[in-house]
Order: sequence, then structure tokens, then C-alpha cells
Amino acid sequence: MKRIFQALLLAFALLAVGCGKAPEEESQLYYCPMHPHYTSEHEGACPICGMDLVPAEKGYTPAPQATQSRLQTEEEKKEDRGRILYYRHPMGLPDTSPVPKKDSMGMDYIPVYEGDIDAGLGAVAVAPEMIQSMGVRTASVRMETFGRTARAFGAIEASTRLETTVSARVEGWVEALQASAVGDEVAAGDLLFRLYSPDLIAAQQDYLAALRAGGQERIASAARRLRSLGLDARAIEAIRETGRVEERAPVYAPRDGVVAALDIREGGFVKPGDRLLALQNYEEVWIIAALAEQDLAMIRPGQPVEAVVAGDAGARRAGVVDYVYPTVDPETRTGRARIVLANDDGVLKPGALADVTIAVDARPRLAVPSEAVLRDSRGAHVIRALGEGRFAPIAVETGVVAAGFTEIVSGLSEGDEIVVSGQFLIDSESSLRESLRKLTAPEADESAAHLQHEHGGGH
Repeated sequence: MKRIFQALLLAFALLAVGCGKAPEEESQLYYCPMHPHYTSEHEGACPICGMDLVPAEKGYTPAPQATQSRLQTEEEKKEDRGRILYYRHPMGLPDTSPVPKKDSMGMDYIPVYEGDIDAGLGAVAVAPEMIQSMGVRTASVRMETFGRTARAFGAIEASTRLETTVSARVEGWVEALQASAVGDEVAAGDLLFRLYSPDLIAAQQDYLAALRAGGQERIASAARRLRSLGLDARAIEAIRETGRVEERAPVYAPRDGVVAALDIREGGFVKPGDRLLALQNYEEVWIIAALAEQDLAMIRPGQPVEAVVAGDAGARRAGVVDYVYPTVDPETRTGRARIVLANDDGVLKPGALADVTIAVDARPRLAVPSEAVLRDSRGAHVIRALGEGRFAPIAVETGVVAAGFTEIVSGLSEGDEIVVSGQFLIDSESSLRESLRKLTAPEADESAAHLQHEHGGGH
């Protein structure tokens, strides 16, 4: 009986072992062909590139960088990468946007985080003392008014609007000539010369007789006659106050200027219509510029001008287009434009040559100082200041370059801070770091290619 009981116990024990849970089979792993270090126990898509995961063969060992258990979730990654700075073009074109958008093919722009710039776009961090020693200077991207330019050459001429001619209105003889040579400077009201004229003496006597008679109409008529004979209001008032005839009537300068022409001499005889002298004011001068025929259609009165005049120590003077002549020279095929320049200091001399730049389509444009734009095999780019001593190269698309500014068509927004001095050193450091980063990529790429080849061979 005891033996039967022991046999039953042994049978129950064997049965319990046989009914126990079978060992778990090895779970199926899935990996990304492009990022072989990423694995998952479930089918799905790679969170890095979006490709479908493929089943791994038995005994597959993931790349040593990370596994699913060691990878962060996408939300955790976004938190680590910081805030979104902007959105870049999905095909790598130099176009960015401060808000989400799609390109012409309907593809979503890719967000660029602070962490992305620091890690993958060649950003560098510079200590404050190094920023000072490197002479790093920044400026804000802002709207500036400028446009395309047209180049022309011309010569300085006196403005005929500031020229005054003094002519004789009666016969007489010149006495007490004060402005006796071309180039003499005179001010308005200065005595130019005196004129002895019997006609003027007779007209003065009529005026004094009218004053004594007291008839207002006769007085006004006699005063008008004196003015028509060339006597100015100042001389007429002196005759009225003194009650005496000025036998040698004074002739005063009508305005400030320089004697540009002198056709009289002391004691000379003049008759009505003779030019006696010409006064020229040079506070404003003209440039008569020759323009290429193809540029004429773009030139309009009122457009701003920058001129460099020979003999002016390379100074740039601002002017404005005053008039565009309606004809073209049939031999030179050039047109002409009249440009007005201020000449308060008197440095600009008629006859001097001038190099003229005309702003053709000046309008507000998003711009940066031209020295901030760097150009190399990657195209045009600037160094953007990210704050806290961090800098990163940003690809930009440029437009019009003029007046020391470069138009930014895309890549930056108004208010962005960019480096305008010392950016070459920062760019060199950024390029070096980018090159070193790429040197580590082939090893991972070769591993991915090898695994993809093996997977393809399985089919």
C-alpha cells in the first residue's frame, strides 16, 4: 500500500511539471533600415524618419547607440530641443518662415528647434570675453528704403535759376563802379555803381513836384515811372525823405552772388537794353548727366541721387533728379538728366566732373548691412545671434544690393539679430564643427547600408 501511495505522489509531481507554463519564446524585434539603432517590439514607423519598421532576423543585435527602451519619446525630445525658432523648407532651399506653412508641392515646412541649431546646424557658443576680443558687433534686420541704381557721368554747371542779369533801362554814364571784376562777391543791397542819366534826373524832379502838389495819384504815377527806369524802392524812399534829386543814381545788387559777367567799365556809356553785369549764386548747382539710352525709361524727376565730384575729396553728396531731357543724342545714343545739388560750402565748381548714382526704384525692403552677408559654396548666408553667446549660420536669399544694404528675400525676419562684424571667425568655427560632425556620419551610414542590403537579400 505504501508503494502505491508513493507511485501516485510521483505521478502527480510529473503531471504538475508537465502542466507548468512553457518558456516564453523570444519576442519579434522590428528596426528602422535608415536608423538601425532604433528597435521596437511592435510594428510601426520610425519616429526619426517616418519609414516603416521591418522585422529583424533572429539573433539581431541593434546598433549600440540606443534601443527602444533607451530612446526618448517624441514629446520628450521636443522638450529637450527647446522652443521652435522657425520653419525651414523641406527640400533645403534658403526659405524660412516664422509660422507653419507648406511649399509649392504641398510639403510641410520642418520646425527648427533651439537644440537643432546647437547640435546640427553648425552653431557655436562664444564666451563673453571672446566676443569682446573678436570685435563681434550685431545689428537688427530691419526695413530700409533703397533700390536698384543707374550709373551716369556728368559735369557741374551753374543753375540758371540763381542767375540775375542787370541791364540798362535809360541812357547814361557809369560812375563809381564798385563791382569792377568778374568773381567779385556781392550781397543783396550792395552798391554796384552809380549812373548819371538826364532822363533819370528829369523823372526825379517830376516825382518831387508830385510830392509837393500832394496828389496821391500823381505821386504813385511818378514813383512807377522811376521804378520802370531802373530805380529801386530804396533809392526812391531816399529821394522822398531828403527832397533832393540824386544826379548820380545808385544801382544796388538785387541778390547775393558772384559777378559772373561784367560788360561795363568806369565812365562807360550805356543805353537801354545793354547788359551791364550778371550775378550768379552758387549755393545750388546742377549736374548735367549723360545716361545710357536703356536707363532713360527708369529715370524720373524726384529720384534721389548720390554724386561724387572730382576735387571734393571723394565726398558723397545727396541730390535729386530735377529734369529729364526729352531727346537722345543720335551719335552717342545717350540722354541727359539735370540733377540738383546743394553747394552751401561752395566747394563744387562749374566744369568739374561728377560720378552719379541714381536710385531707380527706391522702396522699403527687408535688409541687412551688406558686410553681414557671407558667400561661399553654400551660397549666401549670415551669422544669426541666438542669444546667450550662441551663433549659427542661416542661409538667406538675397535681392537688390545698394546704398550699403542687401535685400533679404527669404531666410530672416524683421527684428532678427545678425552679426555684422567678426562674423568671419564665427563662420570658420561653425564650418569646422560641421565638418567634424560629418566625419562621424560615415560609420553610421555604412552600418545602415549594410543592414539594408542584408534585408534586401532576404527577399
